[in-house]
Amino acid sequence: FKTAMAHKLTTFLMFTGRAEEAMRFYVSLFPNSEIKQLEPWKAGEPGGGKEGTVKRGLINVAGTDLMCFDSPPVHAFTFTPS
Repeated sequence: FKTAMAHKLTTFLMFTGRAEEAMRFYVSLFPNSEIKQLEPWKAGEPGGGKEGTVKRGLINVAGTDLMCFDSPPVHAFTFTPS
């Protein structure tokens, strides 16, 4: 007999340079929302992110966690198309 383990899925939003702006906008719209983590890319850091853009971000919007980041590679889109 196996015991079921609780799992949590977190929506992941990918941007190309405007993640912090979006994070601040989303938390301003909904009561009881907050930026829980905001880690910027540093100059010359492995991974190639542009200095000052979001390497790792986590917001809670009305009780729902959302991960956010600015993608270093250039894509044919500016926001996660999915």
